[in-house]
Amino acid sequence: MSINRILAGVPVKQQDELMSRSSNWRSRLMATMLGQLQLATYTAVMLGFTGATSTGLWLSERSRLSVGEDRLQSASESLALRLRADGHHQDNETVILQELQEHSSGRTKLWLEKPDGQVLTPRQDHLSMPDGLLEATVEANPLRKPGQPHLISLDGRDYLTMLSRRLESGDALWSSTEISRLGSAQSEFLAWMILIWGGSLGASLLLVSLLVRKITKPLQELSTRSSELTAEGLQSASLPVPASPEELQRLTRTYNSLTERLAQSWSQQRQFVSAVSHELQTPLTLVSGSLRRVIRKAPELDAQLLQRLQDAEQETIGMQKLLNDLLDLSSSDSGRLQVKQEPVELSPLLEEVVRAQGAALARDITLEHLAEDSSTEILGDPARLRQVLLNLIENAHKYSPPEQPIHLRLKSNITGLIIEVEDRGIGIPLQDQAYVFDRFHRGSNTTGQSGSGVGLSVVKLLVEAMDGNIEVSSEPGMGSCFRIKLRRAT
Repeated sequence: MSINRILAGVPVKQQDELMSRSSNWRSRLMATMLGQLQLATYTAVMLGFTGATSTGLWLSERSRLSVGEDRLQSASESLALRLRADGHHQDNETVILQELQEHSSGRTKLWLEKPDGQVLTPRQDHLSMPDGLLEATVEANPLRKPGQPHLISLDGRDYLTMLSRRLESGDALWSSTEISRLGSAQSEFLAWMILIWGGSLGASLLLVSLLVRKITKPLQELSTRSSELTAEGLQSASLPVPASPEELQRLTRTYNSLTERLAQSWSQQRQFVSAVSHELQTPLTLVSGSLRRVIRKAPELDAQLLQRLQDAEQETIGMQKLLNDLLDLSSSDSGRLQVKQEPVELSPLLEEVVRAQGAALARDITLEHLAEDSSTEILGDPARLRQVLLNLIENAHKYSPPEQPIHLRLKSNITGLIIEVEDRGIGIPLQDQAYVFDRFHRGSNTTGQSGSGVGLSVVKLLVEAMDGNIEVSSEPGMGSCFRIKLRRAT
């Protein structure tokens, strides 16, 4: 039956749901090695069971026909021998009927057909022919070929009939035997065999499932460990090599070797970043200081040259901030990041940041105090907190139109204080929001904007180092809001 006929008459919505469930089931089954192994094993076992059952049915039927045929051959041969021994009485109908009655039984019937069409059958009641048996026997063998058995059914009973032989007198010796009881016994035996095979099949499938799960368990563990692998966990990512099979041993060794190489490469990369950042800090500081002195002490410079010097100074400052961020990341990776935990009064710190950044960025930055109580003291590092706020404000400035202000809000909750930095910029696409604090990740809508993808990862690093947390809510085209939650000083 086709799927279209199955779904005929079902509402369109329900059809879609049924097709979706079927597709999901097939994809879940075929998407994993465990599912494929189980499906292949189940298919092989079912094919074997079907083949064994079909062969059993065929052999049972063949055995039934063979037993019936042997019975007919034996009875007809015995009758032919008696008639041959009584050769001088072959034309005596009484003798022939007596022999037919002696060699017939309740299940096996013998009769003679004379060349003129006369039929002689046993006359006793318990040997009487079933209605229609003679006609059905002749219809099954219209050419009257000797030795060809035919299976016919009458009134729910099965009979094996055959023109056994032609006698010397020209008479045709017919025979018939009922094999219904033999078929019932064999059917009962076969039913028990099917029941036993079915139970064995269920036990086999259960055993196969357990074995397949046990065999694929190292693969599943390898997949889980690989999906959870992080740069920080590379040193302890190796897996124990299973005792068998050999393919899993090789795969596990390859995985362990790969994680070792990655750990070594990651360590070398951190060392390189740390070394380069340290080495570049001094010359960049000298360049920045020199540019600042030239701009301050040479006001008579050409306007274009002055603008270029100012641009160079801004780029140098941006490079210094990037190097500082990289140094913070490197220090965190090596466990050397230093963040203080001391009481910090937020109100003056926020006012200072808003005043300084508003002038530096030439942008309107507002500050709202929405805390319910007068105490705004938290535990943290004032320098690091200032660095966090500057990064967030500069990030908002970069991705917001010049005429849109940046809003800072100070709120309170049960456990601490909340600082919000909100803009009306391009926002963050939904698919990028889960990765916005990852290193070197940049939103898909930031094309054309300069950036390294490091700033927000440093913000998260420093906030969490002060036992706080940060989250973001954003809508593309409407802006973003970063919320920093910090503990109160007690």
